[in-house]
Amino acid sequence: MQQRSRARDPKLAPVDASGPSALPLGPRVASILEVAYRARRPVLLEGPTGIGKSELVAQVARSLGIAHRVLDLSLLEPPDLVGLPVIEEGITRYALPRFLPREGAGILMLEELNRAERYIQQPALQLLTARALHEYVLPEGWACFAAINPETGDYHVTPLDQALRARFLHVPVRADRASWLAWADANGVHPAVMAVARTHERVFVDVPPRSWTYASDVLKTMRPHELADVALVRDVLAGYLPPVWVDALLSSGSLSARAIELDVHTMLREYGPKSAHADTLRGWKERGETDRLDELVARLKVVLGGPEAGVLAANKTLTLGALEALLADLPGDQREAVQDALGGNPTACVLLDVRPEDVLTNYQASPARARVEEWKASPAKHHRIALLVTAVRAKVLAPEVGAELRRSNAQRLSLGHFLLQVGERWGLPLAEALQKIGVTPIRPT
Repeated sequence: MQQRSRARDPKLAPVDASGPSALPLGPRVASILEVAYRARRPVLLEGPTGIGKSELVAQVARSLGIAHRVLDLSLLEPPDLVGLPVIEEGITRYALPRFLPREGAGILMLEELNRAERYIQQPALQLLTARALHEYVLPEGWACFAAINPETGDYHVTPLDQALRARFLHVPVRADRASWLAWADANGVHPAVMAVARTHERVFVDVPPRSWTYASDVLKTMRPHELADVALVRDVLAGYLPPVWVDALLSSGSLSARAIELDVHTMLREYGPKSAHADTLRGWKERGETDRLDELVARLKVVLGGPEAGVLAANKTLTLGALEALLADLPGDQREAVQDALGGNPTACVLLDVRPEDVLTNYQASPARARVEEWKASPAKHHRIALLVTAVRAKVLAPEVGAELRRSNAQRLSLGHFLLQVGERWGLPLAEALQKIGVTPIRPT
């Protein structure tokens, strides 16, 4: 396979799938794929290898309740895709392969489109854009998506013609730490790998998520005496990771840890007063099993205080109803520890139905004020106040908003009403942010 040079004209060159224009591979891209499926438009997912492009397409298919089939084009010869010619009554027909769908609904995912030979690309592109191959027509309920690697020196690819690219819904993507953490936490990735990924924001800059998952797989199979052998651990992990990341895993202090048995993701989605999880939690409290409660709270603080909380909320894996039913069953000090972790997490602000704009616009007469008063009266909802303060703080720190606040007495008065209502307990981070940008709220008389 020949590697081709990229187009010199910047207007024609493909978008850099590792640059700032690339979308984080998570709920945002999943929503795009759902729209593309409903429109039956072919999608070109472009991004580095091993970041989870195929896994996200499979997740979208599951969420839509449709079938999902994958075809690796780099492994095929032309007859594998177009079928073998068969002569019937003097007419040549093609015996199509079994994997091509004949009915129903689903997504047909074509892998390695720009790493396949030209003689495979051509029929694949016909299937993607024309929804047909010779006499075969893709059923109405199906859509075709394709995955490609960036056309850079890092990959041996056959660039796609720009006229063909124009026929696709092109989505450049990159690895997203928050989305991967949410997935990894629910799929038993080794605690040491989780600890490193949560600590280092640049964990996927030079190592794809797939390699971290492979490293987790081998760590989970190693016996205690093997994990105690630092030289052996280094040799094993070096097969997947650069030395600097091997050192990070060794220094994480979690190599000998095992994934805990609690399914926190299910609790955050389904917990209720009559659920099996509630029975378990009440049993721990009745038997005085404080170590189990401490373990649960520690796990909740990590998940709810980290970047994956926003992804879980977007995926409906984290709901306020289930969370608050769980919080109501926790002892007061442990409940407050979890609420503190969640309340200061800006990624979790999407959980609220009150927006920062509601606070900045005539707050004294806004329905949002009554909502906040209701939250103050319910200890299991105090995190909502902290989340709203976090959201407002992020809003006012935007330069254009700060400039408007300095000019608007009405908005500063709204902030004054809000800060008076929430008090120093919750309002201090916002008050400090306002002081930082030189905005003084107007205190109500």
